[in-house]
Amino acid sequence: MPVDRSTPDAVLRALAGRPLLFDGAMGSVLNDFPDRDWEAPEEATLRFPDLMAAVYQGYLDAGADVLSTNTFGGNLIRLQRAGLTEKSEAINRGAAEQARAVAGDDAWVAGNIGQSGDFLEPLGEITEARMTEAFRVQAEQLAEGGVDLLLCETFSDIREVQIAIQAAGSTGLPVFATMTYDINLHTMMGVAPVDGMRACEEAGAAVVGCNCGNGPEEMTQVLEQMLAAGPQRPLMAQSNAGVPELIDGRVCYVYPPEKMVQFARRWQDAGVSVIGSCCGSTSQTTRLFREMIDKLPVRVPA
Repeated sequence: MPVDRSTPDAVLRALAGRPLLFDGAMGSVLNDFPDRDWEAPEEATLRFPDLMAAVYQGYLDAGADVLSTNTFGGNLIRLQRAGLTEKSEAINRGAAEQARAVAGDDAWVAGNIGQSGDFLEPLGEITEARMTEAFRVQAEQLAEGGVDLLLCETFSDIREVQIAIQAAGSTGLPVFATMTYDINLHTMMGVAPVDGMRACEEAGAAVVGCNCGNGPEEMTQVLEQMLAAGPQRPLMAQSNAGVPELIDGRVCYVYPPEKMVQFARRWQDAGVSVIGSCCGSTSQTTRLFREMIDKLPVRVPA
């Protein structure tokens, strides 16, 4: 069914009906690509356009409402470390155009913005000005490629996520923002779920929440804290398929997608408006989520 792309906030209006379904993992899917001798996974956009189109198509066929671009590490700070600064536009705009070509008017496209991978001063050497510019350039390139919204995900530092949200928001597109709570229900930088949620709200994110982590059991506890505090924006949840295991020399996720759906249903019942999956998930996970959502009654706005 075609989606409404008439205005930038159309995707937000869709939240008044059923939960919005994002796609699943990108990085763990790329691990199955041939010739993975790249400096960064974002190079797959340039080297394997047909395979990338197939990834987007797989999630679209599975029923995703939103396709996320292969640009998690596409900011200038990460790209510089990989020696790919000059390919910034080709990577970001190119990925957006690939996803847009597959999505057409049948799905929205989210420009994926991940953390910089470095620390802000004084813990590190990255200034706020440099970080702002890195995220601003990436967001603009994604917008030029035709994305409908920007997804800032997997952040652990409050200052960094707020910089990313504000830089992304300068495009005029809706910004969804999630942090990762994977160490005793805190981020790597010690941020508690409610503090992270409030920080994202204050920075201007239209949707806030959590992604990645150690699996749906822990994410349920994170969401319970957020819901108890009273979120001021719609909540989003995208869990890993459990914790990876090393099997025959390969990193594998063995958490059953059927069990992930059970948790996703609980989140929806509790009030989560945007649902997807993260590392280790596949289009089969998305397909099961779609079946679950389609069985729900459509919410009628009050």
